[in-house]
Amino acid sequence: MTAASSDLTPLLNPRSIAVIGATNRPGRAGRIIFEQLRRAAVPLFPVNPGESDVLGAPAYPDVKALPEGIDLAVIAIGAEGAVKAAEACGRKSIPHLIVVAGGFRESGPEGEALEARLAALPRRFGSRVLGPNTLGIFLPHSRLDTLFVEHGDKALARGGGAAFISQSGSVGVEALGLASNTGFGMRAFVGLGNACDLDEIDFLHHFADDDGTTCIAFYMESMGDGRRFLAAARKASLRKPVVALKAGRSAAGASAVVSHTGRLAGSDRVVSGAFRQFGVQRVMDDEALCDAAKTLSMLRPPKGNRVAVVTPAGGYGVMAADYTTLSRESVGLRMARLSPETENRIRNISLPYASSRNPVDLTASANDRMVGETLDALLNDPGVDLILCIAFFAPPAITDAMIDEIARRAVATDKPVIVFTQYGPFTEDYLRRFHRLGVVGFPSIQRAVRAARFLVERAGIIRRLNLP
Repeated sequence: MTAASSDLTPLLNPRSIAVIGATNRPGRAGRIIFEQLRRAAVPLFPVNPGESDVLGAPAYPDVKALPEGIDLAVIAIGAEGAVKAAEACGRKSIPHLIVVAGGFRESGPEGEALEARLAALPRRFGSRVLGPNTLGIFLPHSRLDTLFVEHGDKALARGGGAAFISQSGSVGVEALGLASNTGFGMRAFVGLGNACDLDEIDFLHHFADDDGTTCIAFYMESMGDGRRFLAAARKASLRKPVVALKAGRSAAGASAVVSHTGRLAGSDRVVSGAFRQFGVQRVMDDEALCDAAKTLSMLRPPKGNRVAVVTPAGGYGVMAADYTTLSRESVGLRMARLSPETENRIRNISLPYASSRNPVDLTASANDRMVGETLDALLNDPGVDLILCIAFFAPPAITDAMIDEIARRAVATDKPVIVFTQYGPFTEDYLRRFHRLGVVGFPSIQRAVRAARFLVERAGIIRRLNLP
């Protein structure tokens, strides 16, 4: 069975789930996983020889006693027992398994031998394995959740378009938890763990074909088959953005990858060149990975790189111009030159001491209407490709109604509108409110400008990959 032909539907949209190691004992992984899976509208079958029932559901003594036709088994017991249970699931013809336990290849020769038995399951029985040493999956739209650590599930419950595939469960859940504070639309989270069978290529194929996914993001420490991954990434990137954080760039980091996953990290310079050639947008830290996935999953790429800035605070307009034009990043941005018609329109909208040139400074005397009508003028200017809107709530005539003024225009245009806002302890709340209305926003001017670069970079990838 090849990655391209793997059907991941029973894994990501199961009709029934067995939880091996489900228990009534509080704090155990099997208890947490079983509790979370009860939120999904899927029949659950706990397996535990020491329990007659788990949270009211009749328990089964072993895998053999389970009914036929189960799509997914989540195995939440220790390594040696997990392998035996996985083999029993294979004999039961359960098509997909999630093996939570650690203590495999990363732990030494004995663990490596156990993992080899798991890796043989697809060949022996046809069962596909996610893991071992994995947190599993979280799909907000179906409430399917096997993550037994805190992961911002309530904040991410609204769902979205970003599929997040991580070789490190902790990096994935911590990054997403932080991103969810200001709004992040997640289609799916997949923790690959040791990837003894299902790997990044399997999920790249799946989410490339998934209509609900609008961006695919990876945290990677190694690539099992770099050539196949890059070929799949190029094909996927023709349809939707593919973003990757490839760790292990330094000698010390590469050494840490070996102890973490048991795999080699690969040459960092080669990785950068290959990603660029095959349409993968590379980022260098977890914040950038989440920001890129958020931006690229929600906004279309612009036609060019000309940025217009509107602000009620002149100093931030100056900083926005600096970050836009002085950066040494490979993706260039430039400040848009507004047409005389646009400048005249803004003068008629704003107060006499406001600046109608780019960056447009409406001053602290701005009101909600001025912000909205200035956005109209900038959106109608053919010399503007994308807009950075600095939304501050401190000016006395600015109210919460400005959120709707901005959102109504941002979601109705093909030109990307990115918001930067700060309002002390209320910043995250305002950003979440923007996000719920479909607006991309950030709590710093640098991150907002960087988001514009992600979009311009994506536009360049589309042009390059579509060349004959």
